[in-house]
Amino acid sequence: MENYSLFDLIPIFARGSAITVMVASASIVFAFIIGLLSSIALYYKVPILKSIVHAYIEFFRNTPSIIQAYFIFYGLPKISVQFDSYTCSIIVLSLLGGAYMCEAITSGIKTIPPNQLDLAQAMGLSRIHTIIYLIIPQAISTSIAAVNNNSIFLTKEVSAMKIILLPEIVYQAFAIISLRADLILPVAALTVISYLVILLPMSYLFSLLERKIRFAEFGG
Repeated sequence: MENYSLFDLIPIFARGSAITVMVASASIVFAFIIGLLSSIALYYKVPILKSIVHAYIEFFRNTPSIIQAYFIFYGLPKISVQFDSYTCSIIVLSLLGGAYMCEAITSGIKTIPPNQLDLAQAMGLSRIHTIIYLIIPQAISTSIAAVNNNSIFLTKEVSAMKIILLPEIVYQAFAIISLRADLILPVAALTVISYLVILLPMSYLFSLLERKIRFAEFGG
């Protein structure tokens, strides 16, 4: 590390970025699924599930992800339940993101006019078909901007997983600076660049998807 130059640091940040993208992508997918299922349970007011979902949302929205990760990674092995840093990170971020995704999708569901649901019932659609063909498409179309924001939030939140030794971008930056404090400026620059390379395309793709959905709905 003593003779490292700026160009020697690039592969290190490339590996950290790849790990960040991998963990974030898996977490976003699982968070969306959790959020979607939770919002449907809330919408239909499933007796037991409704209380569980509310408790779940309040817990994960009001506790730091770094504490959640610390508990799962370092605490659960005490009762013989152990996960590696990758799996633990995905579990924590999926549950955290699921709470926020649930709120976003629930807001989208609330915008569906009641007469559409009455019409679906009059047409003889079953509850599952109503969910698949009516509720989910419209809920997603109206909450896509919030889903985008939550996805960006989860990607940045991967940095908190350095506490459980996940070798993502910030972990790599701290490891380098701990050995070479004189490299703090190039390390900081590469950290910022790494996140921009990940987040700008993500934001653009979500914006493009949102425009396509709007065009399909309103023709422009």
